[in-house]
Amino acid sequence: MLTFNLKYGKGEVKLDIPEENVLAVLEGKNIEAVADEKQAVIRAMEHPIQSPALDKIVNPGEKVAIIASDITRTVKSQIVVPLIVSELNRCGIADKDMVIVVATGTHRSHTAEEHKYLFGKDIVSRIKVVDHDSKDETSLSFIGNTSRGTPVYINRIVAEADRVILTGGIVYHSMAGFGGGRKSICPGVCGFNTIQKNHKLMLNPIEKGGGIDPRVGLGKTLENPMAADMAEIAEMVHPDFLVNVILNDDGKLVKVVAGDYRAAFEEGCRFAREAFSIKVNETADVLILSCGGFPKDIDLYQATKAVENAMHVAKDGGVVVLLAECSDGIGHDGFYHIITGFKTRREREESLWDEFTIAKAVGYILTLGMERFDVVLVSNMNEKVVRDMGMIPASGMDEAFEIVKNKLGNDFKAYVIPHASTTVPILEK
Repeated sequence: MLTFNLKYGKGEVKLDIPEENVLAVLEGKNIEAVADEKQAVIRAMEHPIQSPALDKIVNPGEKVAIIASDITRTVKSQIVVPLIVSELNRCGIADKDMVIVVATGTHRSHTAEEHKYLFGKDIVSRIKVVDHDSKDETSLSFIGNTSRGTPVYINRIVAEADRVILTGGIVYHSMAGFGGGRKSICPGVCGFNTIQKNHKLMLNPIEKGGGIDPRVGLGKTLENPMAADMAEIAEMVHPDFLVNVILNDDGKLVKVVAGDYRAAFEEGCRFAREAFSIKVNETADVLILSCGGFPKDIDLYQATKAVENAMHVAKDGGVVVLLAECSDGIGHDGFYHIITGFKTRREREESLWDEFTIAKAVGYILTLGMERFDVVLVSNMNEKVVRDMGMIPASGMDEAFEIVKNKLGNDFKAYVIPHASTTVPILEK
């Protein structure tokens, strides 16, 4: 037997599996964490990529908006944001002239306790923190249209700031190619309609066969129309500085990039591509996926990123076992509705074209996978809700394996992916 302790929420679940059933354990490269996280951030800010340091950018009296990730992202905001605030103070920027704008995109807002968790009690007591609300039109400013016709509405605080600083983390993303960088602007602090129009660019027109635009996908940025539109939106805001982190599978800091928001992001993407992709030469009967624990499995909407990352290395007719606590349940009504409210792919696509939302798109991508394989969900979610979504509920790994064996027999071959929300298997042709 091989034994794995897979992360589940804020705890772990034990997996025992016969060695002959394991095709491989897929993990990113074992990149050593930095010795001192604070010093790593400071060094990156002191040696920015293709940019002056902050003390050459900001001036006393200027209004500075610091855009920070929400609670669904593990990006070391507790370290990065206070260090940026401290550096801005050193540059003569008073606390009252800073605002932390939380890039919620279309996600929910936060409690006061969650703000303290994200940025620390001291920062929250000193610096104004505002959750972006994409549907509050009174809090938005129109700044123009992109070349693809996306009307750009941006958080008014960001639009009116003298300086804008981006923070966040760089990781593979199934639609934008990579998260981080320009995603802090769109979807982070854009209006709802701007976000939906931009993300709609991921779709392949029905007259061209439907589905996902083949230029859209994990790691694809150069010809990706959605990513290009995001970059254009970010350029309209023209952020002044970026600090992005890259974490290893244990959530420890391995790399910080800072400086020009485009050049530093590109450098971070190169590093992430090397760190988190792993080449395989065959598909597996079974995928055993742990998202990597909280907050990556805070809800099913977030947890399905693990399936998106790995679905192309699952055999048709196989089984994906997804280990995700989902303490917040489904996570989004639109995600649930696109899965349960339509009988065919064509109906779902027409719904997306008529009224696109990110949540519906994420659900749609999941259904594309479920057309090819069964999904067994080990979670705390209601069994009926799981079944209504076309998945098979399991109370634990033992029950999940019984389901696998009943479908495939005892001779299945599985990939075990302990950090599936960040690890990206690449199938070599």
